Amino acid sequence: MKKFFLALTAIYLALLAPPLAANPDLLDQVRELTLSNGMKFLLLRRPGAPVFTGYIQVKVGGIDEAEGQTGIAHLLEHMAFKGTSEIGTSDFAAEQRLLEEIETVHAELQKAQGPRRAALAKRLEGLVAKAGSLVVKEEFSKIYLRNGGADLNATTSQDLTSYFVQLPNTKLRLWAYLESSRLRDPVFREFYTERDVVQEERRTRIDDSPFGKLYEALMALAFETSPYRRPTIGYPADLQRLSASDLKAFYKKYYVPGNMVGTLVGDIDPDEAAKILEEYFGKIPAGPPPPKVEVREPEPHQEKRVEVPFDASPALMAGYLKPTMPHPDDYVFDILDQVLCEGRTSRLYKRLVVQDRLVQNVACSASSPGSRLDNLFFIYASILPGHDADEVLKAVDDELGKILREGVGSEELKKAKKNLLAAWNYEMQSNDEAAQLLSYFEALAGGWRYVLEHPKRIQAVSSQDLQRVTRQYLKPERRRTAVLKPTKKS
Repeated sequence: MKKFFLALTAIYLALLAPPLAANPDLLDQVRELTLSNGMKFLLLRRPGAPVFTGYIQVKVGGIDEAEGQTGIAHLLEHMAFKGTSEIGTSDFAAEQRLLEEIETVHAELQKAQGPRRAALAKRLEGLVAKAGSLVVKEEFSKIYLRNGGADLNATTSQDLTSYFVQLPNTKLRLWAYLESSRLRDPVFREFYTERDVVQEERRTRIDDSPFGKLYEALMALAFETSPYRRPTIGYPADLQRLSASDLKAFYKKYYVPGNMVGTLVGDIDPDEAAKILEEYFGKIPAGPPPPKVEVREPEPHQEKRVEVPFDASPALMAGYLKPTMPHPDDYVFDILDQVLCEGRTSRLYKRLVVQDRLVQNVACSASSPGSRLDNLFFIYASILPGHDADEVLKAVDDELGKILREGVGSEELKKAKKNLLAAWNYEMQSNDEAAQLLSYFEALAGGWRYVLEHPKRIQAVSSQDLQRVTRQYLKPERRRTAVLKPTKKS
C-alpha cells in the first residue's frame, strides 16, 4: 500500500509538530490500550499544534470478500458515511419501516419475471423515493465540518478499510461519539443510490481508464489462487447483485472490536482519552474473530502475458511474485524500488527514458496490490511511438542482469537507503501519517513496533542481498506482463 498524499494543511501542521522519527523513544511515547470488548487503541501524545488525528483501521478489504460479492468492502466504506439511527434522518422509525420494506421488495424483484417484475420495480422506486425524503443529506460529514474537522476521508484497499479525520483537540469526545456510533449503529440508507455511485466510480476508474484496465488485467493474470486477483472496487455484475442485506451480513462479520485498531496522534491527554474511548467504543458489542485469509499462491515457472486493447498510448505493467512483510526479503525490495525507479538518476529511468528513449516514464511499486498476502514487485512504463513491450522488457532484463553481475555500488546503495529513510522519517513527523503507519503496522505486521524495525532492516540490506533477491525473484520466467495495445479509432 502506498501512503496518502498530504494536504497543505497537514504539511503546515507537521512543521509545527516536534519530530517523531523512528527512534527508540517511541517505545515510551506510544501507549497501548485494549478496551473491555477487545478493541485496541494506540495513543501518541505530540504537544504542539492543538489538534489530533483520529484513525480507525478495520482489518477487512477486498481479499475478505466471497466470490460473487466483490466490491462489498468498498461499498460498506461508502455507506459508513450515511449516518446512524440518530444522525442522518428526520424520522428514523418511519425510515426504518421503509428500509425493511425496500429489502423485501428487492428480494422479490430478483426472482420475478414479466409484468410482475415491472410492477415490483416501480414499487421499489416509489419506496426508495419515500425513504429518501426522510434522509438528512450528509449530516454525518457536516457535523465534522462544523466542528473544525479537516481531511475527513476513508479508503478501502485489498487489505484494510480506514476512516480518518483531523480535529481540534477540544473535540475528542465528539470524535469518539461519531466514530463509535457509525461502527456500532450504522444505518445503510440510500443503499441502491450509493451502489449506483460505486458502479459509476468503477466505470471511471477501471472501464474508461487505460491504467485501470491494464492493472486489473495484470492482477487477474498474476494471481491464480490469491484473492488479490480480484479488483477491490468489484466486478460490475457482482456490484449489481449486492443488496443491503448482503452489506449487513458483511458488516456483522468483520466490523467487530477485535478486528479493528484505533489510533490517536496529536495534542491529547492519554489518560483522559483512555476514559473517553472506553465510554464510547467500549459499547460496541464483541463478536467472534472473522476467518483468516490463508492462501498460498503457487510459484510461477513460466512467463505469461496478456494484451489489453484500448484507445490509448501503449503501455506495459510487469509483476513478479514476492513474499510480503515481515519476510526479510520484503525489505530488500524497498531498496530495489529506489535503485531501479525512484528519480531521474534511477537505473530504469536512465536506461528506458534517457538512454534508449523507449518510454515516456517508468515507475515501480515494491508491494502491489497489498501486504496481507504475498504480492508483486511491479513495474509500469508508458511506451513511446515506434517501440514495443519486447524492447522495454529486454532493456529491463539487461539492467537486472547488471545488478546480478556487478551488484550495486556502495554510494548508490547508501543514497537509496538515505532517500528511503528520509521519506520514512518525514512521513512520521505528520500526525496524519504517523497515525496511518502505526495503525497499518499494528493491523498487518504483528504490531506497531515494525515502525522501529523497518529502518534497522533497511540499513542492514547489502549489495549481496540485492543480487540474491534479483536472482531469486526477478527472473523472466516468473514475470507476468499486461500490455496495452492501442485500438484504431473508427
